[in-house]
Amino acid sequence: MRQRPAPIPGSLPPLLLLLSSLLLALSASALALEDPAGQIAELVPDPVSDPLSCQYSCSGDDPLSSLEDLLRGQAQLLTAFSILLDKTNRTTNESIVFLDSFEDLLRRQATLYSGFESLLKSQWYNLDCEQQKIFLDSFEDLLHREVRLYARFNGSLEQIWLSLPGEEKVKLLASFEDLLRRQADLFKSFEELYMMSQGGLTVEKAANKSCICRPGEAVEYSFTVKNWYNQTVKNVSIVDDHLGLIVENVTLGPYEVKTFYKIAHLEGTTCNTARAYGEGPCGEMLFDESNTVCVTLCPISGNNSASLVVGRQIAFSSGSDPPVALNNLELKKNQKVEGIAQNNNQSIWLGFQKAASISNPNSGGESGNNRKTVANQG
Repeated sequence: MRQRPAPIPGSLPPLLLLLSSLLLALSASALALEDPAGQIAELVPDPVSDPLSCQYSCSGDDPLSSLEDLLRGQAQLLTAFSILLDKTNRTTNESIVFLDSFEDLLRRQATLYSGFESLLKSQWYNLDCEQQKIFLDSFEDLLHREVRLYARFNGSLEQIWLSLPGEEKVKLLASFEDLLRRQADLFKSFEELYMMSQGGLTVEKAANKSCICRPGEAVEYSFTVKNWYNQTVKNVSIVDDHLGLIVENVTLGPYEVKTFYKIAHLEGTTCNTARAYGEGPCGEMLFDESNTVCVTLCPISGNNSASLVVGRQIAFSSGSDPPVALNNLELKKNQKVEGIAQNNNQSIWLGFQKAASISNPNSGGESGNNRKTVANQG
């Protein structure tokens, strides 16, 4: 993680001193969440009372619910920090320092959320249905809070954007992009937890290449179907909107995953999706649509060149009978390229040609140059 300059308390106005103190408290909060012995937890003030805090167990004996409560408390502290940050008059350098710190705290929070999500998944099937619902609602609430924090970070960034140096803009944009990517991963995890709680059937599609070089090239598609129920799903079929039926009459056991493959010869750019159908444990019809997979016909770049050179030719004839002196030349050249966007060039050069016949005045003579050139480029 990159080093960021720390504010110097003696050189800051009182409000910035308060921000620095809150920043230290937030850092201590992040460390406390990583401290299994709880030795640093006493440095962190108690979070504001929250209606969703500790719904599962307020006894403090359950590590999962305790971690969830600490994460919510940290989100509240981060919100308070961002509000104070927006209300404080700062120089550009001070803004960069505090935005860097804010971004670092958001990154630590995302890491902790990811750890909480992993722990929750590992214990998911040890929870009863009511506990799963409570934790799912709680995780959703944490994600909503994270969205609002990211929005506040974006607002703070916009306030000073025009005054930032170019390299600082690039650094903050790259960091913000990474935060959004981590957030998308957490959203995906929430979806998986929901499916683990509610059950369902999902299908994902992929291809072994994203580009083909010429029409008719083979592409292998994979179709991965998963049963999220803790009971068997029957009569599973997968249908692709371009390739047709992929598989049918498949049975999936509890939480089972199966992958099927199909090879297709594509004539051009193709984008398609797949649908999975099945029968749930209670006879209900299940349905899911996959992601869209596109394979494009990529242009081929290159040159196809040929050159023919015919050198000097001389024909000479003399005699008493009518002399004949002829140069007969026939050239045929064919170029064919399989592909697209090729430069197909050829050149034909015929050198010096001369034909001469010598005869007496009464017999006559014949001389000539006959040339035929055929060039076909496909």
